[in-house]
Amino acid sequence: MNIADMNKMNLTKQKIMRAAIVLFANKGFDCTTTREICKSAGVNLSMISYYFKTKEGLYISLIESIVDYGLSTLAEYFEKAKNIDDYSKEEKIDIYRKFIEAFVGIMYSELVPSCFVILMIKEQTNPHSRFSDMYGKKIEKLYSALRKIVASIMGKKPNDKVVIFEVSKMISQILSMKIMDRANLSALKQEEYTPDDKKRIIKIILKNVENNINFNE
Repeated sequence: MNIADMNKMNLTKQKIMRAAIVLFANKGFDCTTTREICKSAGVNLSMISYYFKTKEGLYISLIESIVDYGLSTLAEYFEKAKNIDDYSKEEKIDIYRKFIEAFVGIMYSELVPSCFVILMIKEQTNPHSRFSDMYGKKIEKLYSALRKIVASIMGKKPNDKVVIFEVSKMISQILSMKIMDRANLSALKQEEYTPDDKKRIIKIILKNVENNINFNE
């Protein structure tokens, strides 16, 4: 197989994944058919079985590709979280801020569409069985690291209710802004955010998150 054929295959796979995430977010896993996905992607129906075997395989591959990208980007903060008690309070707060800034940067990268956040919200209310497995193995890694960092700053245990709720509040603030992408772009009369728009949004989110968390609770 030559390079041109490989590029064409990769493009087809990307088309399927882009179409699927929108449909899964809007209709849910059970109500989305492979025929709908392929029609939206403009590809042959056989391509889903070729690349992903099944609709469930596509669903999991789609979520994992975005989650794995985020986890690899945040890897250095997961390592620091393991030994967070070894740092001074000022260093801990700096690690926390940089962690959040990196996380917000991921959410506003081109690799994370706003419909992915909607899909994640659906999974919180009506989880797919395979998603539950992935949550325990991967997504929980993000929450666990943040709870360790915040707990250490506040002088509490990671399983303290105050810590759990503070981290959940912080995550929800980040995700809620992402959900508003469509409304914001409509008001701006734009198809997408400019680089300056993204910088401004990230600055607003970071300011809100920092102002709302109480490290002296």
